[in-house]
Amino acid sequence: MGMRVPWILGLLLSASVSFAPSYTYTGSWYSSASFPVGKTTNMASHKLLLRPCTVADIPSLAILHNTCFAGPRNELIYGNVTIEDKLKHYEDGLRVYFDNSSSDSHAEPYNVVCIVDATLDNTIISYAIWVQFSNGYLPSSDPQTQHSYLPSGANEALILESERKAAEIRSAHPARLQPHWHLSTLCTHPDHEGRGAASMLINWGLKRADETGMVNCFVESTPRGLDVYKKRGFTEEVGVLEMDMSGHEGGEKVGVARWVALMREPKK
Repeated sequence: MGMRVPWILGLLLSASVSFAPSYTYTGSWYSSASFPVGKTTNMASHKLLLRPCTVADIPSLAILHNTCFAGPRNELIYGNVTIEDKLKHYEDGLRVYFDNSSSDSHAEPYNVVCIVDATLDNTIISYAIWVQFSNGYLPSSDPQTQHSYLPSGANEALILESERKAAEIRSAHPARLQPHWHLSTLCTHPDHEGRGAASMLINWGLKRADETGMVNCFVESTPRGLDVYKKRGFTEEVGVLEMDMSGHEGGEKVGVARWVALMREPKK
């Protein structure tokens, strides 16, 4: 089952909901010291750990995703969907990124990584999905543009428009026809913004992109997130995605949503 494009429709938006539950991870851990995040005003970032996600994390990631992307746009897409169906929808989408429902290995070409807080029983506070397009961008390899089932009550017309426009902007720039990495999802629990978690996840992907062949990296950002990405080297604007939500029932209060496609050249 494909993940829905609404996963990109609220990048770095905030909400105020309780923490997602955490799960014990027994694999390799990476401390924040391994991925410098720049100067901080306190020691909070040193309590954060970066690790790969597992199948057992899927329920936590779904709740975190629902928390981070709550707001008018999400309500427009899922306003008539029960919370149970919405979380199940998110969980089903996340499973695409693993080899199968019982395997903790990530399906090629996906990389799902998260940040946990060691002082909160290793609660997941942030996560990212990096996609490695070894042969250039293909919509068939991008779950966020593949239409599948929809939960009852979802705004299908808006989702279809989102899928089409996302595929268009991700195919438009010539460099996307070459091997590259794409940061398709990034969200941090609003109670933990400003601690360096997002920077750790961005730096993780950039480091691997440079190590695996010195390739370009791409991301689509809301206006709010532009400074975050530009500080990490995404300095070239290579496209704009705009959606007039007022054309959909209930979208008058949302208006025009805008995302900017950014490219980061490999670090030499």
